[in-house]
Amino acid sequence: MRELLLLLCHYPFDETNRETFSKLLGEVTDWPAMVKLINAHGIIALAAYTIKEAGLGKQTPANSMTILENGYTLSMARNTWLTERWKEVNTILCNAGIKHILLKGMALEHTLYGSKGLRQMNDNDILIKREESLKAWQLLQQKGFTLEPAKSPLFKKIMFDFGHHLPTLYKNGYALEIHDNLFDKRITGSMSYCDPFSETVEISVGDTKASILSGEIQLSYLINHFEHHALEGDCQLRLYTDITLLDKSNTLEFPDRFISNPMQGNKAEFRKAAYKAIICSIAPKHRLRFLLGDTFPSISWMKKRYKCKGPKAMIYYPQRIGKLFWLI
Repeated sequence: MRELLLLLCHYPFDETNRETFSKLLGEVTDWPAMVKLINAHGIIALAAYTIKEAGLGKQTPANSMTILENGYTLSMARNTWLTERWKEVNTILCNAGIKHILLKGMALEHTLYGSKGLRQMNDNDILIKREESLKAWQLLQQKGFTLEPAKSPLFKKIMFDFGHHLPTLYKNGYALEIHDNLFDKRITGSMSYCDPFSETVEISVGDTKASILSGEIQLSYLINHFEHHALEGDCQLRLYTDITLLDKSNTLEFPDRFISNPMQGNKAEFRKAAYKAIICSIAPKHRLRFLLGDTFPSISWMKKRYKCKGPKAMIYYPQRIGKLFWLI
């Protein structure tokens, strides 16, 4: 299973792998389960493309191949839609004189993956200098972007001090995350923090110019991002493939424990590790504020989280105290 999944991620297709690829496809006994796993790893578009490029579509059951091809088509359509939505953001920020850098999916789709819809995306991520990020976040709200209900009013004063981006912005189904820093210090340790804006690379996204991270910084960021997700129990081949395509000599290994189940973030061990890491990343002077806001969120947030109405949300507050026991 591992070898086949990794071969499905090879781009462009390497002709020398055809025989091995054909053999591994023939060994699959449960294709519905394999397609489900491919989708869970975020590589359904890449898998469909690779199988077709290898000329091995007939070795895949027709129903399964149709699902893969439909996934590829949806990925192309979604990436085109996300690109158009980003162009609106780009216009707003450029008119305000705010420079931003494309991160992750959008940057990679239009470089490494050749704008073919192969790099599956759910949203857009951009990096803005810390001193301008709040201004950009507020400006986009003035232009029709909205927020989900805040978890707690206490978080408003410390939104820069935890998490990896400002609260996500939404508009007509489109989601945008504004980052004001690149690296998770829990993982990088002594990594040198250079200014990513000092050496950006210009690319074309259709007929629009954009900036992405330089090669070395982008590789460091992607590895850091991958390890952050592994720490929290969500570890997809989609993210691993980004790294191996950017640097084929990289020695990073994909953890075996995530091959058959890439999304394990709901397991207690990962939830506890993630929560502890968040607490440790917050400046000591803000930790009490965060703990109070997280343990006793707003009623509106509780209603949405526990899918209930009115006073019934109150009965769930005692459950949240359990997080304090994780911390202890």
